[in-house]
Amino acid sequence: MISQLCFLVTYFHKSTQAYDTLEECVRLPKGITRGIEGIGKTHFATICAAAISVQHCLPTLRELVNIGIIKFPGKAHDFHNPSIISSFSGSHCGLNFELGLACFIDIQGQIAKAIVCLESTQTNVADVYKYWLAICGCIKQLFEDSSSGFNVEEMGQIYAIINSCFREQLKDGPADCYLAALCLDPRMFTHSSPLMSACS
Repeated sequence: MISQLCFLVTYFHKSTQAYDTLEECVRLPKGITRGIEGIGKTHFATICAAAISVQHCLPTLRELVNIGIIKFPGKAHDFHNPSIISSFSGSHCGLNFELGLACFIDIQGQIAKAIVCLESTQTNVADVYKYWLAICGCIKQLFEDSSSGFNVEEMGQIYAIINSCFREQLKDGPADCYLAALCLDPRMFTHSSPLMSACS
């Protein structure tokens, strides 16, 4: 799914004609304010933004591909398996691409939101630990929903990745500055604090 997503984003940002055609069909008729967004080289959250933009444009994109208005280059037919073309059909491959895109956004979206919040000028060191807890809590809540689309093996793999990153940054680091800052943050000791509510 990731390789197909990257191919789509790259293609539409290199083909002015395809990009303009999609923009014309999406923006005004569908009320979507932004077309397919690019993936930045240094910004982790931009791949999530790109995936969301593809998801928003997918119905129109599928229609344009199926009626032949947008045509991918010949190499797209041999681009991994399933091909790019099959991703826009009503076939099993197309449904798998759509489901994979939705699952990717469900997971990546939690992390991307935390990154955006941490980029705020009002963020301090304590917020790093707090947002990590929020990420873990949101993903756990997502997995508890039987309609989320994740199987047991996938959930185990995602938990392993999240736990590994959590330990690397917050447990195995040279200092416990994030946890110390959280414990010293006066906002954590107000009655409205979720941590205080959990302890009461």
